Amino acid sequence: MLVGITPYTAKSKVLPKDSLFDALKKHDIGCFGIKPFASNSLFKGDSSPESPDAEEDDRRARLAIRHILCNPAITAPIPGLINTHQVDNVAMAVKERRQLDGKESAELEKAAEEMWAKLPGNYQWLKNWEYV
Repeated sequence: MLVGITPYTAKSKVLPKDSLFDALKKHDIGCFGIKPFASNSLFKGDSSPESPDAEEDDRRARLAIRHILCNPAITAPIPGLINTHQVDNVAMAVKERRQLDGKESAELEKAAEEMWAKLPGNYQWLKNWEYV
């Protein structure tokens, strides 16, 4: 089995024409999306369960995972999870409805704009992967 790995964040979109995903689907190649949380830039807080922003961070993580899972060319996202709470939260996202409704899409888009604005200098390269 062949597999590809590409950055795929809450801000990523499929190119309308000549997308990498067209080739992956055509040749039945799996694809993992790395950096779904863009080096934790997606979060208001530090993504820890003790953070005052934990509830909002958890919600943003679930929205991002659901967004990524809506792309049929992505076999699975690969988030960097550092504690059991984060694992449980992502498992909850997998169990939730995939498709985001209008309110959720707007919420994720706003969070993704904030994410882009606060990307660390050594992660600016992720912006090159907005369209895949």
